[in-house]
Amino acid sequence: MRTLFSRCALLLAALALALPAGLLLATPAGATDNAAVDRFGACLAGQKAGDLLILFDESGSLTDSDPAAARVKAAQYLADTLARYADRTNAKLDVGIAGFSTEYTMRKDWSPLNGQTVDQVKAEIAPMAQHNTGLDTDYWQALDGARQALAGRTGGNPNRCQAIAWFTDGKIDFTQRPGGRDYAPGVDLDTAEGVAAMTAKATEEICRPGGMADQVRSSKIVMLAIGLGDDKSDVDFDVLSAIATGKGINGKACGKILDPVPGGFYPVSNIDDMLFAFDALNPDPKIEDTKGVCAQGEVCQEARHNFVLDRSVKSVSIVGSGGEPGIVPHLIAPSGQQVELPKSEGKSETTVDGMPVSYEWQSDSAQTITISSAGQPGWVGQWAIVYVDTTGEHPDALSRVIIHITTDIYPALVVDPKKSWRAGQLVKGVTFGLVDGQDKPIDPAGIAGSAALSVSVAADGAPPVIVLNAVPKDVIAKPVDIDLSGLRPGPAKVKMSLVITTAPALDPAGVQIAPGTQLTPQQVDKPIQLLPKLGLPVPGEQIDFGTVEGVKGATGTLSITGPGCVWIDGGATATVSAGPEDIGTLRLSSAADGPGNCLKVDDGQQGTLEVALNSERNGHGGLNGTVPLHIAPKDHPDEAETVDIAFTASMVNPLSTTNFILALLAALLLGPGIPVALLYLAKWYVGKIPGEPMLAERIGVTVDHGVLARDGEQFALAEDDLVSPVPGLAEGVRELTVLGVDLSVVTGRSPLGTAHVKVTAEGLVSAGSELPSTDDSGLAAVLPLAVHGKWLLLHNPAGPPDQAEILVMVPGTSDLAARQKLFEEIERKAPDMLAALRRRAEAANLVPVGAAAGEPASPFGGPPAPGPGFGGPDPFGGGGFGDPMPPPPMPPPPMPQRPMPPQRPGPPPGFNQPVPPPQVDHQADTMNAPIRRPGNQPPAPPPPAGRPNDPFDPFGGGS
Repeated sequence: MRTLFSRCALLLAALALALPAGLLLATPAGATDNAAVDRFGACLAGQKAGDLLILFDESGSLTDSDPAAARVKAAQYLADTLARYADRTNAKLDVGIAGFSTEYTMRKDWSPLNGQTVDQVKAEIAPMAQHNTGLDTDYWQALDGARQALAGRTGGNPNRCQAIAWFTDGKIDFTQRPGGRDYAPGVDLDTAEGVAAMTAKATEEICRPGGMADQVRSSKIVMLAIGLGDDKSDVDFDVLSAIATGKGINGKACGKILDPVPGGFYPVSNIDDMLFAFDALNPDPKIEDTKGVCAQGEVCQEARHNFVLDRSVKSVSIVGSGGEPGIVPHLIAPSGQQVELPKSEGKSETTVDGMPVSYEWQSDSAQTITISSAGQPGWVGQWAIVYVDTTGEHPDALSRVIIHITTDIYPALVVDPKKSWRAGQLVKGVTFGLVDGQDKPIDPAGIAGSAALSVSVAADGAPPVIVLNAVPKDVIAKPVDIDLSGLRPGPAKVKMSLVITTAPALDPAGVQIAPGTQLTPQQVDKPIQLLPKLGLPVPGEQIDFGTVEGVKGATGTLSITGPGCVWIDGGATATVSAGPEDIGTLRLSSAADGPGNCLKVDDGQQGTLEVALNSERNGHGGLNGTVPLHIAPKDHPDEAETVDIAFTASMVNPLSTTNFILALLAALLLGPGIPVALLYLAKWYVGKIPGEPMLAERIGVTVDHGVLARDGEQFALAEDDLVSPVPGLAEGVRELTVLGVDLSVVTGRSPLGTAHVKVTAEGLVSAGSELPSTDDSGLAAVLPLAVHGKWLLLHNPAGPPDQAEILVMVPGTSDLAARQKLFEEIERKAPDMLAALRRRAEAANLVPVGAAAGEPASPFGGPPAPGPGFGGPDPFGGGGFGDPMPPPPMPPPPMPQRPMPPQRPGPPPGFNQPVPPPQVDHQADTMNAPIRRPGNQPPAPPPPAGRPNDPFDPFGGGS
């Protein structure tokens, strides 16, 4: 049976006969082209900022399908390629890492990806190899979690570049067991029929018109799906490929938003395929080629993958495979000098004709290779990579390469601030040009080879306006007029596409020996606003309602630049492109609801139109659409025009109190006769973190002489704090990851107790803001179920004693005053909490030998003073669940004045040295009163590990 790779290779070989050399694009089986990747790259090149969510399947089947975690290695390679792209284009690309099986989990919060951070990002991808024990493969949860995570990143910018790189090894699937899903009410997984019904319902909710797939697409998120399987897996990936592209590989239809093609699907069967698939997500220009291999153990002419370089090219990166073990690549420089790249572990360095070559074998047959010019004269000319079979056992093998030739040349729109782009009019004298990755102008005449530029203006609902059609480099910079008469006011894009062909290779006599290599287009999309005619107001691009309970409603705003007046008709009908099902009539309304009471804005001023959104019923999912807005001259509302304004919202169902009320009524009515098992069940059933919107921030802090500081200044709320919503809280949950910290509900052993939240932060000790602050260990924080409005102290016991992190969680509806109050509480309490937590870590032998201690020894030669919980008062209000009450504290001494931290940009002197503590513990409000420490008192033994459970302990005896 042919492998999937072989089928791809044969297809490419057939295409090679039909297309000119060098024109092959990376076209994986099952995908029409790489248009979606190109669109994401064009967006990044134009806007210089974006997000990529790497989403991994975590189902248990991965232990069989990908035991060596090739998915992780391929994703790390993708990080390498995108880091280079971000550096070269000067783009700020943020990457998040998430997993899904039964639920969606954010495994690593967003962090920048560039040349300086790529090793850290790759290290954060590595643990995904161990996440392979999930029960289900729930596509709906994956898409909904990804949608929410990316929605929280837009910051109100409807044009932010966003994409999902989604990896899975199987079809949508569920394990038979009791329970259900919120999106499938009435369906239980406890039977085989229930599993089939759940699979059908999840697929329906994703692929119905306006369903989850359309909600992702209408948010302009590019979907790039990679399916790991074999020849028999095509039927398994019919739904996955349909979600990504709109039509599955077996014909499955999914959603109604199909233009442009929503994304790409890449079927793979081994590590080599995975490398090529992840490489296809790299937006750099590329050429792809498939050839045979040299079967005699020597380099041969017929297996050459040729490419021509000129002085405009800075570097070349290649991902290649000989298809079988024992097939080795050779690089051939223009001078004819060859270098073999034999298999070895890790990265290897060599040179060819004085030019540095770096390569790494990613599998028994695949490699990644980088060549740099280093200013060598031998750089210009025809190069080749050739695969040679050293075993003589694979005469029919096919070699495959993707070659990225980096020119660092991009098309650009020369912006003239005096020139207005008005819909329906002719824009005169528009100039285009070329720039490098840092936006520095490049003279088109200086390009060694040829260049052809195409430009169009695209607006939703209208055919594109062709501005330039493959004009040569000597015409690129000439001004042109653009006819916008067929376009309406609103957002649009200037789409630029530059095709570069390197200069031909010449022999010493100047005779051409090989034509230049034509690269795939370098695309750049520049968003613009098509203005209405003079005298009319200019509205913003979008109304963002944020998180919405439809019945309660929400208010959003739209900026209006004058002069003019605007309104939304009281009976206006919104057009919904995607959203939750069965929410009933959707109403968008404004106090400015007619020409008689329109919002009036003076010339050159900016006003704000408030718009309310309500629905008849609640629902869950992304809501996107448009609403008609009337715009008119300020004093002539009878001359109004209508423009469609986009709106967006993330709808959530309200927290249901039914379960709590039922449990309470049962307890009141049945009293002591209620079965214990039912009490346990009720406790478990209502034990959830509330499904209410939440914002979170994780902040690095330092304790400087008893004062909490961040970034060298006194701890305080910053303007950009608490802007990122926490995904996964559409409904109550029992497990939640907040900025890398895992929260899980623990019901406890007592049937009468209250469930609580256990905190897990790998490699860190922690304490919570509420009493009791920790579990019995004294080193792991606990919180009440209502974690909104609470905070955590996180500390690395192997690190400096004066450094920690604060994780703050606030309700999404909290105001500035409430947040400032919470930050003031943190500033007061955290220093003492850190000192006590550090001492507990020392007593538990978690601090490395020789590391700075939390308390220095007594200057009089005695042993260190006992820390709270170990012979002294406990600032956490007890050693954990079930602890006896501490002895009555002594009266507090006068508190010395805390010094203000020095105002400096960097850390204080001696940043990595222990800071001498004050003579008195300044305990927080929730802690015991402070007492003076005796100078020479031996430490008391730690508290016992286990204690008798108290059935009336409100937390049920701990975890």
